Amino acid sequence: ITCDCLRPTMAASRLSLPALLLAIALCPFILTTLLLQNSATTNNHQQLEEQTARRLSESSSSTSSGKDHQHDLEHVLSLATSPPEDAFTEDDTPFRVLFIVTTLAEYDKGTRGTTHGADRLKDLVLPLLVDGVTSMVDRGWEVDVYLICGFETLLPPRRQMIQDALPHGVGLEVWTDAIPYYYVKKHNQELKQPDQSIELAPHGLSRQHRFVVRDKLMEYDFFTAFEDDIRIMADHVVNFLEMSVEIDRMRRAAEHSPDGKVHVEHAAEDNRTRRGKSMDKATVGND
Repeated sequence: ITCDCLRPTMAASRLSLPALLLAIALCPFILTTLLLQNSATTNNHQQLEEQTARRLSESSSSTSSGKDHQHDLEHVLSLATSPPEDAFTEDDTPFRVLFIVTTLAEYDKGTRGTTHGADRLKDLVLPLLVDGVTSMVDRGWEVDVYLICGFETLLPPRRQMIQDALPHGVGLEVWTDAIPYYYVKKHNQELKQPDQSIELAPHGLSRQHRFVVRDKLMEYDFFTAFEDDIRIMADHVVNFLEMSVEIDRMRRAAEHSPDGKVHVEHAAEDNRTRRGKSMDKATVGND
């Protein structure tokens, strides 16, 4: 260094000599650390690219140009319905599912017909969670669980209880104290009081899964997100995908139809009956 402003005095150079020697000695270590960090970053990017390659836009059944991605749903359905023995071959990648559960309370509060102090997490949430995840793992799917909690903490023994109950290889992430905040407003969206303070919004917990989906979007093929008292099995997912594929097929058929409609041949007769008179003048959905 020849810059005059950085040239030390003799006294200062004597005092800083040990520090200078130490810095010189540490230079290879610092350089190696930086290179390792850069290598790790490169590996992370490569892993993300590999995960992205499995996404819908890269489905094997898509057209070569891939401009419309018309067969994305078919590709996902094929992943979900592949035999378990094909899930770990080089040619067939496993169907990856993130199982998201939102739970407001670890213990029941005695409202809505519950017993105050009952262990909701252990006696209600966990059995339903294990049933659903097990049904998916048995199909050869790769499943991880994401628990969104409205309570502040989940003690390590309680978390371990969940992990131990899940099938082997199932990952677990927990987001505690997930209730968002808000200002109570009037119907005209004005604050009720000028000096109003921010409050917890328990009703907003049901939308927190959107942040999880956003963060994990490129890592999974399918997301389930439900409240903690709903049983979601692998058959529900397959049925949803099958219906989605059929609806999408009909949509594409309608787009190419002269009258812009899709026509079903030999449709079954609709024998449904209505119970009661519609309160909102709707013609369907009131059964």
